[in-house]
Amino acid sequence: MSTYIPLFPPLLAIVLAISTRKAYVAIFSGIVVGAAILAPSLADAIQEACTTFMLTVASPDTVQSLIFILMIGAIIHLLQRSGGINRALYLLSVKRQLIKGRTQAQLLAFVAGLLMCLEGIGSMMVVGVVGRPLFKRYDISPEKLAFIANSTGAPIAWLLPISSAGLFLTSLVQAQIDQGVIQGAAIGYVLHAIPYQLYTLLILLSVPLLALLQHDFNVSVHITEPPHMKSPINKLNTVEPSPFSLDAPDAHSLWLSMAPLYLLVLSIVLMAAVTGNISQAIYCSGYVSLLGSLYVFRAAGIPLSHSLKWVMEGAKGIFPAVCILLLAFTFSRVIGSLGTGVVIAQLVSGNVAPLYLPAMIFLTGMAISFSTGSSGATVSILLPIVIPMAVSMDFSVPVVIGAVISGAVFGDQSSPISDSVIVAASAAACTPERHFNTQLPIVTKAAALAFAGYFVLGYLNELIQ
Repeated sequence: MSTYIPLFPPLLAIVLAISTRKAYVAIFSGIVVGAAILAPSLADAIQEACTTFMLTVASPDTVQSLIFILMIGAIIHLLQRSGGINRALYLLSVKRQLIKGRTQAQLLAFVAGLLMCLEGIGSMMVVGVVGRPLFKRYDISPEKLAFIANSTGAPIAWLLPISSAGLFLTSLVQAQIDQGVIQGAAIGYVLHAIPYQLYTLLILLSVPLLALLQHDFNVSVHITEPPHMKSPINKLNTVEPSPFSLDAPDAHSLWLSMAPLYLLVLSIVLMAAVTGNISQAIYCSGYVSLLGSLYVFRAAGIPLSHSLKWVMEGAKGIFPAVCILLLAFTFSRVIGSLGTGVVIAQLVSGNVAPLYLPAMIFLTGMAISFSTGSSGATVSILLPIVIPMAVSMDFSVPVVIGAVISGAVFGDQSSPISDSVIVAASAAACTPERHFNTQLPIVTKAAALAFAGYFVLGYLNELIQ
């Protein structure tokens, strides 16, 4: 086999991801071409692809990851249907009168996005629901609300291991462990990579900082909302009718409707403390949250059939993420069998000093994610390449993981074709073009700082070596 042949499947996947903007097409094509390279004939190539896929499905860690992602989708939907976050907003802004100015309004929108930390898109929608009535009251531009939604939802989803994106990342790292590329616990690598997600951390921290500085975009504000984008709490003295109460929410109904979230968090903390196994605690917490929520909802008078219907709707909504994750796992196995990461490491090690490795990975992730508008596809393509590369070059694996995620988050948050840009703009009731143009100076500055930071990390790694 030629030295450069193992490079073709990931290169093809990258080119197709950029040209078609379809992650499924890109990753599936990479799998097929990689299997064809490994097999001597077409029939053998089909068999190789099917065998690799079956090995992926047969992995206990893969099955756990996919089940938990489905449970996360169900939990998010239960929170949305129960109206728990709407109740929290009502209590804070109406009953407690804690929101009295522009800074508090922006900070509340930010905190609301953090509360929906399990899924980036859900976080953006919650920011819109919470922020639009407040931003209108205090004359803050919808473009600023879109920036808060996008700069909270996209980063927080990748920073937390219990989110769907965090689990996606953990699963991809686990695939590298299963292949013997690295050793240890996947959750350990993910947690150690958090401080090295430089761009992700910078853009997330910029939200409360700019709120405290009274920052707003110098644009005409308050585009009229189309009917389908109306918030259920456009007036702060009303609240969406609740399955727990037809009246304004009180602390009791808030506690009931937030059951999926607090049961998830509490069960993770307790089981991790008792067993010491964080990965297993996160996985089992999904069952505790769902079963406990069904019990709480039933005790509150919600028919079990309604709750089960909400669970199925939530799982169905996140099923596309499960499909792309299966493809990503299979693609990881294929290029692992080809030794693509080792080949690239050999080529790069002779031309790129380890000093420049984190910055180079960050730029590559930015380019792919900006072109495709997908952080998930970017991570799926790059992570199986850069982890073996880091091992071969004796470089810190958590640093390169952080660089990949940071580059992926930048593109996903900034690309005009990204679903994050479109959802954040829709949630804030502004146009995607206005959101893209107004946030661009901020995100590029954060990216420049992160780029410099990765040079520093590369230099420090050289000193340690």
